[in-house]
Amino acid sequence: MAKRKSTQVIHSQPTTYRFGFRGDDIDAAAKLIRPLLKIRWKRLDDPFWGGVHYLQMRKNGIIIKLHHNYEAHFDHWLQPGYRDYPLLLMMQYPPGIAAPDEAALFAQFSDVIETVIIPPNTDIWDNTVVV
Repeated sequence: MAKRKSTQVIHSQPTTYRFGFRGDDIDAAAKLIRPLLKIRWKRLDDPFWGGVHYLQMRKNGIIIKLHHNYEAHFDHWLQPGYRDYPLLLMMQYPPGIAAPDEAALFAQFSDVIETVIIPPNTDIWDNTVVV
């Protein structure tokens, strides 16, 4: 695996990245992603918040969360247009905090698991009824 140069961008607005992963084993995905992001996960399990999920919240306001796309407690998909990606990664950086380059992150994740970038405003509730 080739080593990539880390690039970061500082924005005046919050920066949020969302990725979808094809794998459905959240524990295995957390193990693959952790060294790429150089973080320590906190593993949580709460049906109201989507069951098992991984979270890192830093004192500087950065939030990184790995969770399931489908929430059984509410019987809905968080990203209905991305049902082929059962796991979602949300990375949120407050204004003034350097955020990594999204394309570089995508390339790193794609090296270890099939990944898609989820564009902003795609989490609109899908009220389509399938009979």
